[in-house]
Amino acid sequence: MNRLSIALVSAAFVACAELPPLHVPGPTTARPPATTTTSAAEATAAPLVSKRDATSKVVSIRVVFSAGSSDDPVGKEGATSLAADLTVDSGTKELAIGELTKRLYPFAASISANVDRDTTVFEVEVAADSAAAFYPLFRDVMLTPRMDDESFARNKAHALSALTDDLRSSNDEALGKEALAAMIYKGHPYGHPSIGTEAGLSSLTALEVQTQRTRVFCKERVTIGLAGGFPEGFDKTVAADMAKLPACTGARAPLPVVSRPVGLKVFLVDKPSAESTAISMGFPIDVTRSNDEYPALFLFASYLGLHRQSAGVLYQELREARGFNYGDYAYAEFFAQDGWARYPATNLARREQMFSIWLRPTKNANGPFALKGALYFYRKLLQEGISDVELERFRGFTSRYFALEQQTESRRLGYAMDDLAYGLKEPWLDRMRAAWQSMTASGLKDVASRKLTANDMTIVIVTKNAAALKKTLVSGAVTPPTYDSPKPARVLNADKEIEKLVLGLKDEDVTIVPVRTLF
Repeated sequence: MNRLSIALVSAAFVACAELPPLHVPGPTTARPPATTTTSAAEATAAPLVSKRDATSKVVSIRVVFSAGSSDDPVGKEGATSLAADLTVDSGTKELAIGELTKRLYPFAASISANVDRDTTVFEVEVAADSAAAFYPLFRDVMLTPRMDDESFARNKAHALSALTDDLRSSNDEALGKEALAAMIYKGHPYGHPSIGTEAGLSSLTALEVQTQRTRVFCKERVTIGLAGGFPEGFDKTVAADMAKLPACTGARAPLPVVSRPVGLKVFLVDKPSAESTAISMGFPIDVTRSNDEYPALFLFASYLGLHRQSAGVLYQELREARGFNYGDYAYAEFFAQDGWARYPATNLARREQMFSIWLRPTKNANGPFALKGALYFYRKLLQEGISDVELERFRGFTSRYFALEQQTESRRLGYAMDDLAYGLKEPWLDRMRAAWQSMTASGLKDVASRKLTANDMTIVIVTKNAAALKKTLVSGAVTPPTYDSPKPARVLNADKEIEKLVLGLKDEDVTIVPVRTLF
């Protein structure tokens, strides 16, 4: 809906200030020690991640706050997101939004904002030879946004439309994933979409949003990132300017612990207009990037269902072999796609994570079988593990594939800032490659069996005729698939086992949720 710093010399981490902590659990959360050689001016500047390349024709700037929708006041869900919207879309103290837009046009640059549960990132890319001329506009947007009443009303209306018309009404895939988060994190600060709730957005006033901005987009929570062909000293200027942000008015509240359900708990989002069935399932895990088990869980999830790649088991079995849908994926941490690319967005560091499986919508008639199929192949992999031969093959593939995610300066900058957010002492990809190289099949299976569950999870299904689907699921009926073309014997033989899979659901385990009541 919208979208951390210590200077880096080449690829090495050199500390010049500490990040506001994310309080992520794990044995490797210690941050690099702060150096004592900074000047007085640098000591008062915002933390900085700097990756200068004098030959680059582009400059990427990121301003990341340890603040997100989990910082929304109770009853005012959407305050942080709306504050970010107003920061970039209301003009500045000196320039109304129309004039600001005109000033930005010659630079072919736009300032974007993205709010997640625990982070907010303001981002821009500009031609290197225009960076110095462009920067005063960006500085004023960050330090003195206008946030006038007209811009407030316009952005509030847009947020409500994005929630009710786009998310709730038009995007079943995103709806399923947000509904899954709402059910897993019920009563938790992660339990509402980052954009807010209908009641929360409706109740917000311009003054409340202005207050939220100064409360969470503050100098104690900010980290600056720059990459590309910026002039010498430009990065320190930006960091010093961002130190002029308001001081934080209170400490960040810790997150409550989230427990897994006992057994399968199914929520059927009843959407009469749904012409297909979207399935999302998952459970909270106590592993983030700061933990030693993370590389193994990430590899396991990638083998099960690497995002938008045919390499995953779920993709091969449900899409390739059966033609059910466009894709079937699994994630060891929260995943959001970076625009239209297949790669994950960066600067989405979270203090808590969940493991999830996502089935892109399939025909309604095949919904029950697709659910059983996903559970069948996931449980089979969890029980049998990955063979030594397959582990060798797949880690070779992933070691090369994930390097593709860091081809641009902006994405390399995002990864470096995420490394710092999680307190990592080496770059993400280097750490993963090293861990995978020494990993054994038995060690991988051990981590997966200890950290993941085959039976205790939340399942959200967006579909029409929810009452009929509930009856089918609770009855334990055999649910054979329907195909548009013949399938090989291997597939048909496996289908006979999958369609009889017993989910063990009772009436109280399946809840129907009218779509209009969500968020």
